[in-house]
Amino acid sequence: MKHLWHRYRVFVAGITRGKDGIGPEDINYWRDKLFTSFITWLLPVCLVPLVPGVVMGIKAGYPLIAAVDLIAASVVFTIALYPTLNLTLRKFLVVFILYCLAAFLMVYLGLLGPGFIYLLALSVFITLTFPGNYAYYSVLANFIICLCCALIINFRLFNSPLIIQFNLGAWIAVSSNLIFLSLVCVVLIINIFKSLEDTIIKEFRLKSQLQQEITERLRNSQLLKESEGHYKSLFFRSPSPMWVLDSETLQFLQVNDAAIKSYGHTNEEFLTMTVEDIKLADDTIGFFETLQENHKRGSSLIKINQHHRKNGESFYVEVSFNAIPFRGKQAILGIARDMTEQMNYMKAIEDQNEKLHEIAYIQSHYVRAPLARIIGLVNLLNSNPNEASTPEILAYLDQSAKEFDEVIRTITSKTEQIFIS
Repeated sequence: MKHLWHRYRVFVAGITRGKDGIGPEDINYWRDKLFTSFITWLLPVCLVPLVPGVVMGIKAGYPLIAAVDLIAASVVFTIALYPTLNLTLRKFLVVFILYCLAAFLMVYLGLLGPGFIYLLALSVFITLTFPGNYAYYSVLANFIICLCCALIINFRLFNSPLIIQFNLGAWIAVSSNLIFLSLVCVVLIINIFKSLEDTIIKEFRLKSQLQQEITERLRNSQLLKESEGHYKSLFFRSPSPMWVLDSETLQFLQVNDAAIKSYGHTNEEFLTMTVEDIKLADDTIGFFETLQENHKRGSSLIKINQHHRKNGESFYVEVSFNAIPFRGKQAILGIARDMTEQMNYMKAIEDQNEKLHEIAYIQSHYVRAPLARIIGLVNLLNSNPNEASTPEILAYLDQSAKEFDEVIRTITSKTEQIFIS
C-alpha cells in the first residue's frame, strides 16, 4: 500500500510540475508545490463527501445534485491528471469547476448545502496557489455569485430554496458576511505570503552570500596552500642560500639546504645563531639598526658584505633583505648571492688599472728624460764631429741608452704582469 501511495504521489508531482527555472527562493515555487499537494490529497479524500452526497441525493429525490457531484468530480479528476495541460491552465480549470459546483449547490440547496463554505474555501485556496492580485478576483467572484443569488431571491427564479430561506434583506446581511470574511482571509494571507516571500528571499540571499564566502574561503585556503607549497619549493630548493630571520633579534628561524651547504653549519646550529654570527666583525657595525629601520618602512635592503663559513673561510655575498609574514608574525627573508668571483674580478681590474697607471707614470716621467738626453747628445755629435770631447759625449750617450733600456724593461715587465693576471 505504501508503495502504491508513493508511486501515486510521484505521478501527480510529475504532471503538476511548475515552471522550470524557479527554485525554493521564489514564492511561486511553493505555490506550485501547494497546488500539487492539494491535487494529491483531493483526489482520494474527495470520496469522503462525494459518496454519501450522491447516495443521499438519490434517496432524497435530488438526482440532479447527485449527477452534478459526479460530473464535477470526474471533470476535476480529468483536469488534475491530464498530462499535457500546463500548470496555470490546470489551476484555472479546477477553480472554475469548483466555482460552478459551489454556485449550483447554493442555488439548489441554499444554506443546507456546502456551497457557502466552498466559496469561502475557494478564496483561501486561490490566495494560496495563485500569484498576487488573483486572490482579489476570488472576492469579486464571490460577490457576483451572491449578487446572482440575490436576483434569484428577489425575482423568485428557479424555485430555489433560497427563496424560502431568505428575503432580500436577510440574504444581503448573510452574503455580506461571506464577502467580508473572503476579503479578510485574502488580505491576511497575502500579507503573510509577502512576509514569507521577503523572508525566503533574505534567507536565500544570506545562503548565497554564505555559500560565496565559503567558496571564497575554500578558494583562498587552496590558494594559500598552493602559495605555501610554492614558497616551500622556492625556499628549500633554491640554489641560492636563503634564511628567515626574527625581525627583532635577527636570529635564524629557518634556513634552506643551499645555506647549510654553503656555510657548513647544520640546521640545528643555524637555529641557535643570528645573522651577525656569519658576518665579519667589521661588517656588523650599524647593520642591525639599518635593517630594523628598513623593516619598519617595509622597504628592501641590499648589502654586500663579507661572510665567513664554519671553517673560517671568508667570501663576499650580496644579500637582499625583505619583510615577510612567518608563523603569524613579521620576519625578514634574506637571499644571498655569492659575489666572490665578481669581487675578485673587480679587484683584478683595479690592480690592472693601478699597474697601467704606473706604466703611464713611468712613460711620462722616466722614459722622456733619457730619451731627451740621447737626442741632445746625438745632435751635439752631428754638429761637432771632430771635437776632442767626443769620447765623453759617447760615454753619456751609452749611460742614457742603458737607462732607457732599463725603463723599457720595467714597462715590459709590468705589462706582462697585467696579461698574466
